[in-house]
Amino acid sequence: MDLPIVGHRNLSLSDYPGCLAATVTVPGCNFRCPFCPKTDLVHHHIPMEKTQPQLLLEALWPRLGFLDAVTVTGGEPLLHRGLPPFLRVLKYRGFKTKLDTNASRPRMLMYLVEKNLVDYYSVKLVAPLHRYTEITRYRMKPETMRQSIQLIRRSSAGHEFRFTPVPGVHDHGDVQAIASSLAGSRRFIIEAFNPVDCADPEYRGLTPYSRRELEQFRDLAAPYFAEALIS
Repeated sequence: MDLPIVGHRNLSLSDYPGCLAATVTVPGCNFRCPFCPKTDLVHHHIPMEKTQPQLLLEALWPRLGFLDAVTVTGGEPLLHRGLPPFLRVLKYRGFKTKLDTNASRPRMLMYLVEKNLVDYYSVKLVAPLHRYTEITRYRMKPETMRQSIQLIRRSSAGHEFRFTPVPGVHDHGDVQAIASSLAGSRRFIIEAFNPVDCADPEYRGLTPYSRRELEQFRDLAAPYFAEALIS
């Protein structure tokens, strides 16, 4: 089972809605967003100490009953071919599974959806679809993201979409474009931007949007979703 695991948390009360969950972190990402707060996972993960998936699974197994679920986060988990077998074992042993993803790999997503290997998807969106190449610094066709979004929305799994507005990068028009492209989805979460650990040092001095401004973004997006929140 070839899944590089560089971190795990034994218990999270808020990561999986309604569940007690453990969290597993895998490294690497295809995006190069300048405001990304996970620089080490994206750029410096090769020398990180890795935990063997089988050892972690053995540690999780006795906690079934106390723990409801396991979340796989990153980095970007969809980059790893060892993800499906890891999720398959978790499901076989009785855990619910949650995946945090940028949804940039529709082929892998299709496999996960078809095999019912994920119970809950949390999709991190970084821009309106037409701005993805500009913002992520990765050649990304809007149709690719659109395909991934539709796969998740049409699946039987729970799902949410997350967005972090960055001053000077995103504005009200971007929030409107993102929300309208997701119209009818269940849950939309606007996250507060923290400039401290941004990959690009130029972004570390930015002043985040205020709570009032985040509320304005939420109110703008709310008509398109069953639930719109600020995190």
